[in-house]
Amino acid sequence: MDMTRRLLLVLAVLGVLASIAPAPGVATATPATSAPVVHLSHPDGVAAGAKASSSGALYRFQSLLAGKPIRWNPCTPIHWRFRAPGAPAGALPMVKKAVARVAKATGTTWVYDGAMWSAPTTAWLPTSTKNIRPVLIGWTDAAHSDLLKGQPKAVLGVTRTAWFSTTRDGKQVAAIRAAVIALDQTDRLPLTGSVSWYGVTLHELAHAMGLDHAANSRQLLYPILQRGLTDLQSGDLQGLAKVGRQAGCVTVP
Repeated sequence: MDMTRRLLLVLAVLGVLASIAPAPGVATATPATSAPVVHLSHPDGVAAGAKASSSGALYRFQSLLAGKPIRWNPCTPIHWRFRAPGAPAGALPMVKKAVARVAKATGTTWVYDGAMWSAPTTAWLPTSTKNIRPVLIGWTDAAHSDLLKGQPKAVLGVTRTAWFSTTRDGKQVAAIRAAVIALDQTDRLPLTGSVSWYGVTLHELAHAMGLDHAANSRQLLYPILQRGLTDLQSGDLQGLAKVGRQAGCVTVP
């Protein structure tokens, strides 16, 4: 190959490289992801009280993002643990039944990770995505849990959730990643039936899934537990379906 042809070949290669290389001072496009930020829901409880008659919204959501409820990713299992101290006799089978009921209503899978002794408090909730723990359900009292401290005597249980948000490629995504449920051991309720621990646990688990109080007194998610209601009602089930598997998977921060 003579010198002229070699020179032309070198110039051609340099031209190709120049066409694919970024111009000086121009950054190449990379996916933009912000660090996840944790948000704690307001404590949601249920109280015993007088009969009510209200025909408001059948269900409501705790938090919304772009008009859609913030919820768990229903396509991955939700792990949970049970606090043994303070629980009434026979409570664990009842709690397992309530968990199974909510799992069926949402199409989610719940995995029991065993009993433990830690009290259900806000401190159980994660401060970052590196210390996420299973949902904790258990009985305690106002002296050992900030969730019950200062609550009216009629309050039977309180739930708080932690959800994370982040921005990916200019789009904000969010998901619930943890929850804690504190049931008041100073209250004396039957395990099942009307105004029972089963009803209270169902109510609080629905909060854990992302539902707020209903404004309709014929729903189990009404803030005052109504006599005669022993299971989730139509509005409760509609709301749970909208935060469950049928709404699709969730991008988890």
